[in-house]
Amino acid sequence: MATQLVEGGDFDLLSTIYDIIKSVEKEQQDNAQKQKDSQEAGQKVLELQRKLDHAREVVKKLPGIELSKDEQLLQIDLLRRQLTLKRDLLNKYRLITSFDREAQSEFQIHQH
Repeated sequence: MATQLVEGGDFDLLSTIYDIIKSVEKEQQDNAQKQKDSQEAGQKVLELQRKLDHAREVVKKLPGIELSKDEQLLQIDLLRRQLTLKRDLLNKYRLITSFDREAQSEFQIHQH
């Protein structure tokens, strides 16, 4: 997706590209207006270039960018396994604590 908000910047490239196309497609009879539109298109192209340069810099700083695709897939698999293990442990803990509460309730009932 070309339009995406990421920490570090706004990568709204489509609107800039649209503005460039719109300014290039204008059909003006007046030479002064043509020159003005040409300058406007040039400014939009420079703006697009700045946005692309900024996007490249942000992408270079993303964590894991130095890893290959296979290494990233292995990392994702490892993290998913860790998540599954942690969820299982949480569920076991919840069962133990609910069992303890039931046992305490029964113990208190039998004491009375």
